[in-house]
Amino acid sequence: MPKAIIVGSGPGGSVMAMELAEAGWDVVIFEMGPSYYNNIEGQGPFPTVFSNDELKSQYRYFEQPDPLAYPRTFRQMASQNAASTYVGDVNDLPNQVGGAFPHSDVKVTRMWDIDFKGLSLLGPVPGADMADWPFEYSELAPYYDEVETIIGVQGDVASIPAFVQKHQPQSKPYQMPPGAQMRSSMLLAAGAKRVGLHPFYFPMAANSAEYNGCPACNNCGFCSGYGCPISAKPVNLIMLRRALHTGRAQLRPQTTVTQVNYTGRRATGVSYLDPQGNPGGESADVVVLSCSAVLTPRLALLSNLPDPYARIGKRIMFQNFYDGFAIFLNQRVHAYRGRSCTQCVFDFNDPDFPGARLCARLAGLPYIRAGLCELGGSQDPIAEGKFYQQILGLIPGVQFFGSTFKELMRESLLRDRLAGVDCFATDMPYLTNNVTLDPTIKDLNGQPAPRVTYKIGKFEQVSQSFFIPLLSTMCGASGAQLYAAVAQSTANSLSGTAPPTGLHTMGGMQMGVNPMTSVVDGNGRMHQMDNVFCADGSVFATSGGSNPTNTIMAVALRTARGLTGRRPSTANPAATMPSAPAFHW
Repeated sequence: MPKAIIVGSGPGGSVMAMELAEAGWDVVIFEMGPSYYNNIEGQGPFPTVFSNDELKSQYRYFEQPDPLAYPRTFRQMASQNAASTYVGDVNDLPNQVGGAFPHSDVKVTRMWDIDFKGLSLLGPVPGADMADWPFEYSELAPYYDEVETIIGVQGDVASIPAFVQKHQPQSKPYQMPPGAQMRSSMLLAAGAKRVGLHPFYFPMAANSAEYNGCPACNNCGFCSGYGCPISAKPVNLIMLRRALHTGRAQLRPQTTVTQVNYTGRRATGVSYLDPQGNPGGESADVVVLSCSAVLTPRLALLSNLPDPYARIGKRIMFQNFYDGFAIFLNQRVHAYRGRSCTQCVFDFNDPDFPGARLCARLAGLPYIRAGLCELGGSQDPIAEGKFYQQILGLIPGVQFFGSTFKELMRESLLRDRLAGVDCFATDMPYLTNNVTLDPTIKDLNGQPAPRVTYKIGKFEQVSQSFFIPLLSTMCGASGAQLYAAVAQSTANSLSGTAPPTGLHTMGGMQMGVNPMTSVVDGNGRMHQMDNVFCADGSVFATSGGSNPTNTIMAVALRTARGLTGRRPSTANPAATMPSAPAFHW
């Protein structure tokens, strides 16, 4: 039987491993991070050492890569000198078995039809390297359905507004009803309704009832950024387990792939460092890169994979985040309890939102968009305390320790009385935004660190100037006494250089039809290689304004089905690439 190497055990890698192993392939999954699960090959919950510990998780890098060992560098422009380049955490994702998805608040919205065909349907954006995906939403919809059934989603399809259904039609009910609604989310949802917006139950893959042998969420509050101590959000771990249950898949944690080896147009395998740092090699018929939108291009560059048109690493996208703040002086809203947020608003994702087209025309743009708004989040106690120190430290003569500081923490203006909004807005693909190899900074293995060059363009600037005031108005309509909205980069820059944040990383190995303007084809295979595939956010041709992970998994499943010969032919052949031929050996 054919053999595949999969580099990375995150959402895309887990989907590929499941489909290939269940189709009879031998699969070896390399994961650079550790495994914190002791029952991943068993049944039922996934016992783990994750805990509701902000210090451990957020500040001691238990779930994240240590930036001293695995640094990244950041600059806004290629002309920026090395002395002003930021070194540290640049949109790092958890690097451990399962990847980042089990450590998120597992929201599973879908991209819209205009995300897949934005160039054709909405027109070119000046300065952006716009491109359509090589398939449409309608072809991907069955894969969305299948992924959601496998992992289990709570929500209510009937609550999704008609204008959203117009752009992402779905009729199959979610597997579980919506869980308990957070007070903070409901307050903001009420404000959204007062200003004419359309909030609905946020689809998420945290169990509201037992599913996949795992318990319902207990709403502990430590959701986004934390692994679940009770396995209430196993998501792609279910797929990884299914792969291992075949007996044909091997999982190798704490093993870092350092290079893809190849001869001509064919990869022969990979080189790696084992948990003890010893070098090794593995051969295979197919190599799948699913490391993330930053690390997959980095590995391709480290491997010197053929790139005659210099497209590897180009067009990195992070979504342009806005933060809204609603502070209730007269009540505690308990936003730190629950599943990070339980309501959302999609109105700002619509290019025909009232006034948006006029604003775009006045700015010389064909349209503007923001994206999904997550309603009701907050922050944890240490983050709250650090923010007080940061703010008060700017005021001369103000004491930010002792009894004054303790009283601030007790009143908890920025946690227990805060209902936050995250809006992740559409990020255009620019050729100047990219991932390259840093010429001087190296990781603990002596390999060049990934260097991220990223700066928003005119589209993002005009969009945020239009939508941020609307976001602030929505927060004010919730009944809060204090409210505001700012670009997340502005809030983050209070302490100095602000690298991109938000953890929604896309692009760098763009999927497309033309080998001169994209890296992989419509089947996920590199144009310049016969047997190297990509299955993560790096293949995204556009960012959209949705949570990206559901799309990562749906596209990966489509790619895997092409490899195994199980992908049905499309109803509209002109809308997609031909199915990849199944591999026969």
